Amino acid sequence: MSGLDTHIFAGGGIEISFLTQVGPDPFTPTPERLAQIEAVATRIADFIGGAKSTLDIAIYDLRLKDAPAKIIGDALRAAKARGVIIRIAYDAATAGGSGQAPNHQPNPEDGAVDGPMPSFISEFASIAEIRAIKGYRVLMHNKYIIRDALSSEAALFIGSANFTNDSWGLQENNILFFKSQPLSTFYATDFAELWNAQKITDSTGYNDTGTVDVGDVALAVAFTPGESDAIVKEMVGIIQSAKVSLQVASVVISSGPILAALSEALDRGMALSGLYDGPQMDTVIHQWTQAGVGLDRIASWKKVSAHLNRKNSIPYDASKPGNPHNFMHNKLIVADNNVITGSFNLSRHAMGNAENVILLRDQAIADTYRAYLARIMAMYPKTA
Repeated sequence: MSGLDTHIFAGGGIEISFLTQVGPDPFTPTPERLAQIEAVATRIADFIGGAKSTLDIAIYDLRLKDAPAKIIGDALRAAKARGVIIRIAYDAATAGGSGQAPNHQPNPEDGAVDGPMPSFISEFASIAEIRAIKGYRVLMHNKYIIRDALSSEAALFIGSANFTNDSWGLQENNILFFKSQPLSTFYATDFAELWNAQKITDSTGYNDTGTVDVGDVALAVAFTPGESDAIVKEMVGIIQSAKVSLQVASVVISSGPILAALSEALDRGMALSGLYDGPQMDTVIHQWTQAGVGLDRIASWKKVSAHLNRKNSIPYDASKPGNPHNFMHNKLIVADNNVITGSFNLSRHAMGNAENVILLRDQAIADTYRAYLARIMAMYPKTA
């Protein structure tokens, strides 16, 4: 599709698109940036346009504006006109609503956002059932859409990107579409848990995990917080098993077990590369230092980060709500023929959130992700 770096796998069963910041100055719009934003909006609208019975949307941040807002809005209204049942679950704390914990502060590990989110969502109150998902100091951080979950033609959209103009035009993200009823069923179970409870509990996502084949590609899927320990264990295992190639890209990398595994990979001679978001990770290090904890983790971070490229995004500043959000926003591990992606930052905080994680085992997909990461690293080269 024009404006998107898109790759097809599994005979059309898997479609992956890669996003980067378009234009060197986040404050200066360009036609190319708008083209990428509108291309993402159009692709998601096409996905919505295929719905025959249901659309279940779990989204952390939904605040589109201008042409992309109209593209997505028109697609949802057309779906409703066709008789499609639409449900939207969003994060209550991000919206600044009643689900916000006392003294809750936006967590930099999760790409903090500004202002009330429901303003855009509320436009769909007449065509969709809408519920805020609450959590005490944790987030409903998913970004997925399930289409016709009970149908043999069920399909799924997931990825690291929120539904905002900045997410689609200024941030490094990856988005994926799957044609798979078995895979969609796992997501439907997760959505039902969030929707029915209207809050995140320790058991959200528990036992909702398994393996699926989409064409010739093997996948594994799991959800947090219920499967957080198993997910981190799997990530550590994938890192530990890497023999040829190892890359990571995450807004922050603050998980103790993951940092330890990356450090050990360096000790055994693995050539680690990848990216992180500089100002976001600086905030994490500051928090560790102020709390007087995490000295081992800070040492591990210094060792690991020496092998990674840093994106110097615009630091989050609550006093400047108009600032662009151009975080390096991927959440990726690529090790040999394995790709781990989804909404889960490589952080301790993410373990308490409602997140989704997919593991794809396929050499061609892994090679495609490696090429994407190499392209981003070239955009943000290391400095002396």
